[in-house]
Amino acid sequence: MARLPPGTTLRLPGQVPPGGSAAGSPEGLFATATAAADAGLGAEAAALSLAALEAAPEDPVLRLRVAMLHARLRRPATALRVAMPAFAAARGDARLADLLGMAGEALRQRGAVEEAVAMLRAAWRGSPRPAMRRALLEAGLPAYRRSLNAGADTALLEELVAAAAAATRDMPSALLAELARLIEDAGRDDLLRRLGAAALGAGDGAAARALAGIDAAAANAAGLALLATGRPGRAGIAFALAHAEAPEDPAARFNAGFAALAAGDARAAADLLAPLPACGDEAMAGAAWPRFGELPWPFARPPEVAREALAALLPEGARWPRIRLVTPCYNPGPWLEETILSVAAQGYPAVEHVVVDACSTDGTAEVLARYRPLLHGAIVGKDSGPAEAIGKGFAGSDADLFGWINADDLLAPGALHRLGAAWARDPQADIVHGFSLPHRRRRILGVQRPLAAGPEDFTVAAMGDIFGRWAEGAFFLQPEALFTRRLWERIGGALDTSLAAVFDYEMWLRAAALRPRIAQVPWPVAMYRIHAAQRTAARIALAEEQVKVRGRAVTPALPPERDAALRARLRRALAPEGRRPRLLLLDPWCAETMSLAARQEARTVLAAQGVALEIRAEPPEAAPEADLILRMLRAHDGTDWVVPLRAAGFSGPVVGWLTEDDRDPYANAAMARGLDVVIPARPGRREVLLQEVSLVLDALPPPCGPIPQAEAGAMVAAPRLQEALRRLRRAAGLG
Repeated sequence: MARLPPGTTLRLPGQVPPGGSAAGSPEGLFATATAAADAGLGAEAAALSLAALEAAPEDPVLRLRVAMLHARLRRPATALRVAMPAFAAARGDARLADLLGMAGEALRQRGAVEEAVAMLRAAWRGSPRPAMRRALLEAGLPAYRRSLNAGADTALLEELVAAAAAATRDMPSALLAELARLIEDAGRDDLLRRLGAAALGAGDGAAARALAGIDAAAANAAGLALLATGRPGRAGIAFALAHAEAPEDPAARFNAGFAALAAGDARAAADLLAPLPACGDEAMAGAAWPRFGELPWPFARPPEVAREALAALLPEGARWPRIRLVTPCYNPGPWLEETILSVAAQGYPAVEHVVVDACSTDGTAEVLARYRPLLHGAIVGKDSGPAEAIGKGFAGSDADLFGWINADDLLAPGALHRLGAAWARDPQADIVHGFSLPHRRRRILGVQRPLAAGPEDFTVAAMGDIFGRWAEGAFFLQPEALFTRRLWERIGGALDTSLAAVFDYEMWLRAAALRPRIAQVPWPVAMYRIHAAQRTAARIALAEEQVKVRGRAVTPALPPERDAALRARLRRALAPEGRRPRLLLLDPWCAETMSLAARQEARTVLAAQGVALEIRAEPPEAAPEADLILRMLRAHDGTDWVVPLRAAGFSGPVVGWLTEDDRDPYANAAMARGLDVVIPARPGRREVLLQEVSLVLDALPPPCGPIPQAEAGAMVAAPRLQEALRRLRRAAGLG
């Protein structure tokens, strides 16, 4: 039995006298020790408690009560030594764990953090209550900080994260913020992401903000700032929070998806990115260019765990299809390097990337030499353009899938694994595709989702709508799609080298005529670069060429229901019951283009034919007293003016006479889609204006407007208006 220190006398009121039977029991000794401690007799209390433990060393409850008493007496080393034999039992017994936790908390309150942490690390597993987890954090954070000088206690940091993750809502924000700071300083973004995911999984936005360090700031904007300053772990939490707060925001979804991929969670990335809607630059204004570690794509790739998850997409027993990718180029400037790296960084095991260079003079040879080990081949020689170059790259290949990517575009992370796995699951597919991300200098300008309504939209007729569905991104930009060698051979095994720009469109028309089987992959496959070289003049030339190519395969026509409805509307306007038709001519420039005499002559001539003509520069604010509205339109006037007319109650036909149909074909075609009837000014422009929304009449020089005199002939308003009305009557079936 342990004895009191020499020279001490124990005098405790009401205590059982020494020598009594109860006083000699372990419980009696411990009670006496507790009384001694209460009386300020620390040495006596310590000795008595150890004597009690010596009498019952196998009693874990007594052992932990003794440890707690020594913690109270500021004897941390003894408290820890006494408690340690009970650690194993405490991990499986909540009562013992609570006693151990109380001892640890007592030590923490007295500044003995190392000993406190040792106890609390054993205690919280057995009693994982929020209070216990919080106690571990309160002791563990200063203990971890003290470990930094001698070598960071990584195991402790990991345990603090494990303890906090299941109870973020019960952790003070200050504790979480400090834990996040220490994690970030340790370079353990994986732990930070784990905590963030736990907080968001529990719906604890406040904890997520504390971990990201963003307080009340807008989460997505804060994430962009964090990413830009090299703090991807916090940025990932901010992006995930932004998505949780605004799940319909495409930019927040995009950022959260690529943050998940950067964290190695390819499955979460797929779940987030798959529902991305087609949208434009306004919706994606807050989107961040993907980064992995400290570098942007394609100069860094996803972590190994993400690549392993992508590789696991291959169906059991299948092989990765071989993919032949061709990059045609001539003086591509600074972008070819990124294109090559974006293919190489895929880590795809069966890709053949061939660059076909038409003897560039801008340093391309040096780029090809530097990256030759990453390429399957490089062909250098004069050619007639990219169509011939692509054919060279495909020639002789027995790869399963073909595709090309221009020297200013990039594949997106994970693209080839996603496409290859999709085709391996459905090898009867002729085309496999994902979606594209147009960008300018790494600023994401939108999401382009081809065939968003389904593969059945891939028809020749649908592709004939080049200024509608094609221009709006309903079909392929090109780099997001691969096609089989089988399909390539069925469509003739060649591109049309006579075409300067739309050889891809011509190829897709041939493919659509065969009604190919299409596999769709809900993943961003390509990053399509928009840059200054794609100037308006080039777009106009492309449109002209595309219209000619379309004419080989299809002529757009109104659906029968729409055609019948428009002609019926014209009949009602031109033959109203019981009165003469009223025509409102709108010409914003009539003060310059039509003299007063010409206007009066037009009114007189049309009145003689039973038509009341009113001429105005602008439409009235209220519903016009007219049956038919005819407006002179320049190339960029648009059709916004139609909306208030309809809102005011006008239900008659709206006719546009396009005086500048020789200018921007995209703008003119867009206007045509907003009208009921279109009258071209020039015969050669009618093909450009054909679509599936409005009637397009034969060309007729306008009665007024800025059309050149040489083309329009004499600017005589009355005869031109007479002829226009005659053609409108014919379209209405009125003779």
